[in-house]
Amino acid sequence: MRETRLWSVHLLVIPIIVVLLGAHFAVMHYAPVFYGVSIEEARNFETMIERGRSVAQLVLYILLLAAALYHGLYGLRGILRELTLTPGLGKIVDTSIILLGLFIFALGAYVTWWTFSFKIGG
Repeated sequence: MRETRLWSVHLLVIPIIVVLLGAHFAVMHYAPVFYGVSIEEARNFETMIERGRSVAQLVLYILLLAAALYHGLYGLRGILRELTLTPGLGKIVDTSIILLGLFIFALGAYVTWWTFSFKIGG
């Protein structure tokens, strides 16, 4: 039953990733269309930081990070668990995947929060 739930979540994050990644592409790569700025201005560091300070961007990045990490690491876990592993080694693989995911999520969330709170010029 637990594996069925994990697999179901693995499948459910796919449309979430598609929607969030589409929103990310729309904002980041079609900024001239949405914001009426030139391509050069849209790629400007200050403009990027200003977009990153939006609460909507913060939420979008954190959700995208969580969904993509779960999907990717669950897939990696599935590949590794297909190997002939002892039950003890299987638990080590599961624990390692969880710890890796938590570390990457914490690092990504920290960087996202830092960008959100970054102040240009001081």
